Amino acid sequence: MTTLVHILMILFGFITFVIVKNKRYKDVPFISFIMIFSFVGFGIISVLTIFVSFGKLLLFPLACIVFGLIFIFMLINDVYALVRCKEKINGVYCGYNTYYGGNAVSTQAPVFEYTYQGRIYKEQTAQNISYKQLIKKMREGETYPIYVDPKHPAVFIFQKKIKLSFIVIVFLGILFLSGGIVTLFEALPYLFR
Repeated sequence: MTTLVHILMILFGFITFVIVKNKRYKDVPFISFIMIFSFVGFGIISVLTIFVSFGKLLLFPLACIVFGLIFIFMLINDVYALVRCKEKINGVYCGYNTYYGGNAVSTQAPVFEYTYQGRIYKEQTAQNISYKQLIKKMREGETYPIYVDPKHPAVFIFQKKIKLSFIVIVFLGILFLSGGIVTLFEALPYLFR
């Protein structure tokens, strides 16, 4: 698990570097916050496991806490997008990005090109959709209604609803977070002997 944490720190470190270099934090602030938080969280855990004598004892509870907060922040991002993305415009569907999870499960994030206040955007939506639904509902090059955040136009959604998967994500987040906190408090007496 230590190796996984180090790999995640490096991965999120690279993503954070790209976000800062390209100033994406101005366009997509909350997603940027989640990525930077992930880098800092896994970075702290990596440093503790390398330099602190009892760091390996903290690895599991702290990793659970960081994963839990990431899941909860993802739900907050989805709710934020539903609340803030209220200006309906048309966007051209340009394809999708695929993200793979465990057990060969994948989700797709549709990419749209649209113009808002004279500026052209080509962005990935904050919402994921299954491949089956994507093929059934969308055709590349066709125009579909999307909802843009007027304050941050690079943030948009294409459906104004919360899916069951969002509730599963927050449940997992609360489970990881509470499990990590309980495990951390159970480990504290062993750390100060």
